[in-house]
Amino acid sequence: MSIPSFIDVVAREHPAFVHVPLGLVAALPLAMLASFHPRHGRLMAGTSLFLGGVGWLASSASLFSGWMWGRQINLIGPSAFLPVVTSEKQALQKILQIHILMASAGFLVGGACVFLLWRSWRRESGSEGGRFWQRGVGAPALLAGLLWLGCWGFCGKLGGIMVFGNEETNKAAAEADAARRNDSEADLPIRALDYGSLEPAESRPSRSQAHGGRWRRIWVTASGIDAYKEGRPLPPGAYAVMCTFTDEKGRPGTEPGPLYMREARADGSAAFAFYWARVPEALRREFGGDSVYWRSPDPRLATCLGCHGKDGALPK
Repeated sequence: MSIPSFIDVVAREHPAFVHVPLGLVAALPLAMLASFHPRHGRLMAGTSLFLGGVGWLASSASLFSGWMWGRQINLIGPSAFLPVVTSEKQALQKILQIHILMASAGFLVGGACVFLLWRSWRRESGSEGGRFWQRGVGAPALLAGLLWLGCWGFCGKLGGIMVFGNEETNKAAAEADAARRNDSEADLPIRALDYGSLEPAESRPSRSQAHGGRWRRIWVTASGIDAYKEGRPLPPGAYAVMCTFTDEKGRPGTEPGPLYMREARADGSAAFAFYWARVPEALRREFGGDSVYWRSPDPRLATCLGCHGKDGALPK
């Protein structure tokens, strides 16, 4: 049993940690308004600076933990900042996109607010006398604080929807669950595992540097083998499977590598699958387990889509 790292723990506890900056940012405008009182301007300006500074640091940590949590639960790709939305049914990914953007906007606005608070606190005068909007922290800092609260308040509302659900997310989850029950390949790529029944596109394995330096051999359905050999796009319904093996002193080894599958859909798009039944121990942290199975639209297959999903043809 592996011990989770500190970052893993922080990422998983994002829903709890985020309440710290939310509470501080919610209390900040009250302290800022109190700083406009002629007798307590300097004191409440300092209090506002403290709340804003701690809140901004906590919001920075929460933004990082939420981003890492999104990666842990496979909503964000390993090299992406936002989740990739490829279907209207991905309600959770769409909400998460806005959630991250609002959190990032709050981070930037919060930084500006803290700067304005620091500048107002450093002033020798201005905490007393003058026009009302020039007292205490000043009107610009107050407006920045209210905007910061608006960004993080809306961000928190979206976070609550993702955790507890609403009509849209519950409907999407029910549809996904029903589709999974009716999907014969939900747990295993049955067709890819039966690649031996397909037509071999190569007479012997060849080395592929683009796939980790492993040895590969490609198999294609009978309906697509001619198109593959001629370099044309596979016809709808056809698919290709690439089985791989590790390299052992310049020759194919005995340890099997991952299976890759690309299928041509009726609408002209491509669907991908990646299956590795036994990930080597040295790579399990990188791949997130001792066995992995990814299918489109999993964001971890974005590299496959970038190389093989544009014109429908399979590079040899």
